[in-house]
Amino acid sequence: MRDDHEEGPTGEMWEWLATLRGLDLTDAEVEAAAQRLLADPARALPILLAQFTDPTEDPALLAVTTIALKGWAAPYPVKPLELLLRSKDVGALGKALIMTVLERYGLAADSPDLFGVGINLEEYEIDGTLGERGASQN
Repeated sequence: MRDDHEEGPTGEMWEWLATLRGLDLTDAEVEAAAQRLLADPARALPILLAQFTDPTEDPALLAVTTIALKGWAAPYPVKPLELLLRSKDVGALGKALIMTVLERYGLAADSPDLFGVGINLEEYEIDGTLGERGASQN
């Protein structure tokens, strides 16, 4: 049996987005990819949210995801994003990006809804180095 990632229009969207993995996209390419996803928001939302739980934290996919979510039309997907903020499956970079999206939606980072959400940027890895250097570059 095949899963949603492999068949139907959602599967096609997953496959197309996967072609962007590891690429060094220009701002225009990120914007174009985000617009393509926003053309079908019902199918795009689960795919976008899944990018935050991907352990590889692919920069190209996270960039497209963040821009797409920032361009989202109301009603905004606030609840699923808040759940991701509290998830242990989302890394520091993903949580920081979610915070920027929620701020774009008008939710302040110091909102009571977000109390208790911790982001340990020292755990985030940049260029193969951990710790203080990684945290200071975010």
